[in-house]
Amino acid sequence: MEKHLILKTDILDIIFEKRNKLYGAYDLRKFYPNRLKTALGFMFITAICFSAFTFIPKKDTGVLVKPYVFTEVELTKANPKPKEPEKKTAVAKAEKKPAVKPTQVTQKRYTNNVQVVASHVKADTIPTLQPTDVISTETFIATNPGTPVVETVKAETSGGGTVKAIPAIDKTAPMDGDAVDVLPAYPGGMDALRKFLQKHLESPGELEGGQSVSVRMKFVVDYTGKLKSFETVQDGGQAYNNEVVRVLKKMPNWIPGKTNGEHVSVYYVIPVKFATTD
Repeated sequence: MEKHLILKTDILDIIFEKRNKLYGAYDLRKFYPNRLKTALGFMFITAICFSAFTFIPKKDTGVLVKPYVFTEVELTKANPKPKEPEKKTAVAKAEKKPAVKPTQVTQKRYTNNVQVVASHVKADTIPTLQPTDVISTETFIATNPGTPVVETVKAETSGGGTVKAIPAIDKTAPMDGDAVDVLPAYPGGMDALRKFLQKHLESPGELEGGQSVSVRMKFVVDYTGKLKSFETVQDGGQAYNNEVVRVLKKMPNWIPGKTNGEHVSVYYVIPVKFATTD
């Protein structure tokens, strides 16, 4: 190689001077940088293409998850108290009868410990009773001020008389709904009860479209308003029965029922229906 070409010649040309450049070693070394750059370029382009696929939005799979919605909660009162129009009619008829002068009976004492007196009459003084006078079974207020009366009076020569005593109420013993004056109630009324059940009830199993499960639960609202003594009236399955009992136990105390002005324990039945919506 000529001297003036040494500085302008590549190092490979100097190494392979007077050697065979056609068998491949010369080409491998001379074009290696270009091949390396090409390979790296293809690698980066491929990585970018695969990364771009991750930003493509996924197609809808077509799977629709139907939520469980409790569309129906039927609430009924247990044994509602029937109306008593006949009693009012009977009292009205009794008042329309012409007055008959009764035989006056003097009573000094009753045969039991129950005494019915006006608010301003002393308890140890029993005025003369008239057969036509009527005592209210609820308030015990005489129709004529100062004159206590009874529904019927049996005249006796000895002057004795009897008054039926009102039996004591056992407020711990549960009573039927038709045997009380005021039924127990959830605080806020039926709408508040329905919202509480819809909020806390959860279906323990999967229901197919149009399928439903009904549960009727009987329990006692005691005289303090606490729920207890749960009994399944309509069985919807162990899991559904337990779910209804679980939610009932979470409820706040109810307003207890009343009889003769006293709080008493009352039976109550509540129906619950689990269903799905399309």
